[in-house]
Amino acid sequence: MTHEMANHVQSGSTMCALGYQRFGGPEVLELVRVPRPRPGSMEVVVQVAAATVNPTDLLMLAGRQAALMEGLTPPYVSGMEFSGLIHELGEGVADLNVGQAVMGIINPRQPGGGAQAEFVRVPAASVASVPQTLELGAAATLPMNGLTAKMCLDALGLDPGSVLLVTGAAGAVGGYVVQLARRAGLRVVADAKSADWDLVVGLGANDVVSRGPGLFDSVRAMHPQGVDGLVDSALLGDPAAALVRDGGATALLRSSQVAMDIRLRHTHIGVLQQLTNTEALRWLVDRVQEGTLTPRVAARLPMERAQAGYTLVQQGGLRGRVILEFGAATRG
Repeated sequence: MTHEMANHVQSGSTMCALGYQRFGGPEVLELVRVPRPRPGSMEVVVQVAAATVNPTDLLMLAGRQAALMEGLTPPYVSGMEFSGLIHELGEGVADLNVGQAVMGIINPRQPGGGAQAEFVRVPAASVASVPQTLELGAAATLPMNGLTAKMCLDALGLDPGSVLLVTGAAGAVGGYVVQLARRAGLRVVADAKSADWDLVVGLGANDVVSRGPGLFDSVRAMHPQGVDGLVDSALLGDPAAALVRDGGATALLRSSQVAMDIRLRHTHIGVLQQLTNTEALRWLVDRVQEGTLTPRVAARLPMERAQAGYTLVQQGGLRGRVILEFGAATRG
């Protein structure tokens, strides 16, 4: 990015955002000036400190969500989760204050775009307060992946003592699932590469099986009748579902996943259903406060290096989330 593009000092009623005029790879990202939002009734404007880069942002960038973006005009702005400081309150907002540290979630496939901007406008119900003990960059990793993990466990509805298989357990969503599952009293079998065993055990997995051809035989040897539930964050599909006992349940993390195994109860998890679930966001903060959830930041980059951040996510293998720091917001 050029020096001119990096000059994102606020100017009048505009702001700097990470945008793109056409679909493609990280190379099409650029810093653009767009109108700065103003809050409507029961809305807030947040001055963004950090926003994550998630796999769904890559899908949006590549045009694979174009059908969901019909009617929008570029530049498109991605980003589903963020942290920062309340900048402005809309009419009727009574339980938040200007300058208050918050984290939140947003649907970027809407007019005004997503979280990867200096300011973002969201319903007041889409943010939760961030305590002083939780660093703002780390807080940005919680809303999307934390809510996804919570939704998975709520959908499965497993009783304490049940066995849960988590694929991709070293990743951001998988790791949160492992930690919340152990809090719920479940026995966790985690799929991870051998290099990640110590990490996954540290997150609370009871048993770890190596990724590869031996994964399925290993799980069957431990649980011949099958595990009780599956969170397939590695998107292994039907082979992983075959490891679940008759009548068990699976949580599917992609709307495009097709569940073929009629023995099981399948639930597609869509985090956008939780956009205004303030209580769930507060619940995640409480889990961090009690030490159950550990926010995991894989890399921190300034917004000027967003192309590099997207490239890291595109390459895969991260053990946490890449966050883009917008730098304008600091705690008072």
